[in-house]
Amino acid sequence: MDVRRHRLENGLRVAVVPIPGLLSAAVLLAIEAGQWFEPAGRPGIGRLCAQAMLRGTTTRDAKTWADALDGIGAAARLDVGSHAATFSAQSLSSDLDVLLELMADAVVRPAFADKEVELVRQQTVAQIEEDAKNTRAVAESAWRELVYPKGHPFRARPIGDLEVVRGASASDLREHHRRAIRPDGAVLVVAGGVDAKQVFDAAAKAFSSWRTGGPRDDRKVPEARLATAVRKLDVVPDKTQSDVVLGWPGLPRTDPRFVAARVTNMVFAADTFASRAGHVVRDELGLAYYVFSTLGGSRGQSPWVVRMGVNPINVDRAVSTTLEELRKIVDGKVSPDDLDLAQDKLVGELDIARESPAGVASLLLEGEVFELGNDYAERYPGELRAVTLDQVIEIARAFLPPDRHALAIAGPPLPERD
Repeated sequence: MDVRRHRLENGLRVAVVPIPGLLSAAVLLAIEAGQWFEPAGRPGIGRLCAQAMLRGTTTRDAKTWADALDGIGAAARLDVGSHAATFSAQSLSSDLDVLLELMADAVVRPAFADKEVELVRQQTVAQIEEDAKNTRAVAESAWRELVYPKGHPFRARPIGDLEVVRGASASDLREHHRRAIRPDGAVLVVAGGVDAKQVFDAAAKAFSSWRTGGPRDDRKVPEARLATAVRKLDVVPDKTQSDVVLGWPGLPRTDPRFVAARVTNMVFAADTFASRAGHVVRDELGLAYYVFSTLGGSRGQSPWVVRMGVNPINVDRAVSTTLEELRKIVDGKVSPDDLDLAQDKLVGELDIARESPAGVASLLLEGEVFELGNDYAERYPGELRAVTLDQVIEIARAFLPPDRHALAIAGPPLPERD
């Protein structure tokens, strides 16, 4: 992968992957303004701020900004996760300078007009209220409260707390923007039919007025630790399916064991083809409609969870079977074939990602955000292949103790256990 890099005067890092023969480009702008960077006691302020940033600037109202984006046939969205607020967009290569200027306008000069903030607030409140009837969302919320202590940035879902969202004012969002939406720590990645020097020049012009707004808050994050198995059932009226979240606090993306953890996740339950629990629970025994596990990446202990959709009569057996498969890994009863299959799946996903500008940009972004080395994208497939069975077993023992897990279930009442 031919990666060209440049750091702007304001600290914004720019990485470009020219792909000859393409007429389009994918753009990702990751700002360290996700949950990990929210002020204590204000869960949801980051996402609310991000959504309001797309509702007009000091130079364009919401319609004018959206019309300008439509005018170049571009698509864009701004999402907030555990670590970053990520602006993703795609356009023709010939329109990239216009796209970057529009992105910069939203990022650097949001208006936070009262009526637009109120619109975003109403939409977010409606989503939170709707989520209270959604078994997946209810199970995730319950799981987070079981695992993360009060004051931890991951205790709430990224959408945040209802009272925080209801109480946030336009001035609150302006203050959060000033403190959190900053170029230091931010990364702009562009992949496609572009010239690197032209991208650097266009980015420098578009983001020239973006400056750091004061010192970054020094937030002390309490450690998440499970001393025993904990379980919670939330009954959601008028539902026939149970959603299950089973998991543990994970490890930081900067931990040198993270690549081995990602392989362990695939060996365990990441999908139903290459993973032991996924295959047994869904395909062999038919105990779940879906099964998959995810390992979050941030500077903290992001969730490491298995999610399942299950008929209520099968919940206990699906959970116990998943934990049985985990115990086999912890006890060393995992074969070279299990490891090979997991590694083939992960490396195959990388090969597919390299086939599109968006995939290339996404692959590159992780290494740039967490400063994993200039050769990360080239090194990463080999690192996945280098993970050993002993490492998989060690990771499972360290981070996935079967007898110290958190289990959240949302749906109808469960049949009484014998």
